[in-house]
Amino acid sequence: MTDLEGIGIADVPRERRQDLVQILDESFDGWYQRHSKRMLEELETVRAAESYGKAVGLIMLKMLEQNVGYVFYVAVARAHRQSGVGKLLLEDAIERFRGAGVVEVFASVEGDNVPSGRLFASEGFVRTSFGEVSRTRGPLRAINMYRLMVVVPGEILLHKLMK
Repeated sequence: MTDLEGIGIADVPRERRQDLVQILDESFDGWYQRHSKRMLEELETVRAAESYGKAVGLIMLKMLEQNVGYVFYVAVARAHRQSGVGKLLLEDAIERFRGAGVVEVFASVEGDNVPSGRLFASEGFVRTSFGEVSRTRGPLRAINMYRLMVVVPGEILLHKLMK
């Protein structure tokens, strides 16, 4: 039996999201912890990986524009890290975005968060910048997208073109 057998991913309705707070507490500190808890309540799409009925990871998603998606947070319970749960969640998110007609997806990671950087790179995300987004989308759209993404100093912006 592999670590991923018995794991399913499903949308989490707002009334069940409090069950996911412990995973956020294990995954984030300070500003990120506060922001992730706020986004847990506010975002329309939160999906959880469950193993035998217990949440072991989550991913938060948002549409920035009609064909542009954003991955807000990926968090995995400490006991299930390095088992492929984060990759499973990200693959599911990409397929979900693809099914919705999304043509590009953004994400951001703290510059020193090597495991998250590797996870996104494994799914084809590459580094980009505000300047690049501004050149391709125009400065006003880029500013609005950054505002919706809440990219903060010290984070690396990532981008994936969907195929």
